[in-house]
Amino acid sequence: MRKNQLKQGVKVVLLTVLDNRFIILLFFKENIYLPATEDVDREDPEPLFDPYSFVMQALVADRELFHGIKQIDVNETLERLATLFPHASRFGGVDILNSISKRLLEAIVQPNIWYKMNAYHYCYLYDNLASVVEEYSYSDLDQRVSSYPEMMGADIDFNEFLNKYFFNTAFLISLERFNEMKKEDKLKFEPDDNCLFGVINRLTPNKEEINLIVLENDPY
Repeated sequence: MRKNQLKQGVKVVLLTVLDNRFIILLFFKENIYLPATEDVDREDPEPLFDPYSFVMQALVADRELFHGIKQIDVNETLERLATLFPHASRFGGVDILNSISKRLLEAIVQPNIWYKMNAYHYCYLYDNLASVVEEYSYSDLDQRVSSYPEMMGADIDFNEFLNKYFFNTAFLISLERFNEMKKEDKLKFEPDDNCLFGVINRLTPNKEEINLIVLENDPY
């Protein structure tokens, strides 16, 4: 199991931020912070996927996850990271991945500033959220409802989430295939993100690459 139920203190932090959505400013393909537009039938409600809650809960729960990982043997740590973050663990160990996670969490609650992510951030989020979905899929109904009440125990369509909120998943391309591609083909993925090369070639990100880019204007 990747993450059990969040501790009570973590839940309080999450609920506090959920009540103040206007301060949450990570830039995705589509705005994950807009309230649901679907008409809610109070007598016969249907499952409602909240992308913000999905991402936020994963990042908040990371604090406990990394604290636990740092307490175990080094060899076991590498095995846990490879299981939890099969792609991101190729370019970073526990300290690097923890730094990326903390930076994303800090940004998501930073008031009045939009941040742009690079391939390192997206790759980390992909592994993180995929792990959450896997654990959720194997949970019983009570556990599912406890984690995401608005989903009413329904399945999470991870592919639909990726198509809607990720610009692409080019970071999943194999090293061999990517390095054989023509330059113009590589630029089609994310022409202004030089980090894609580093992610695929398993290069450890530096401090600048771990940080997020501040956007001057509302990207939407």
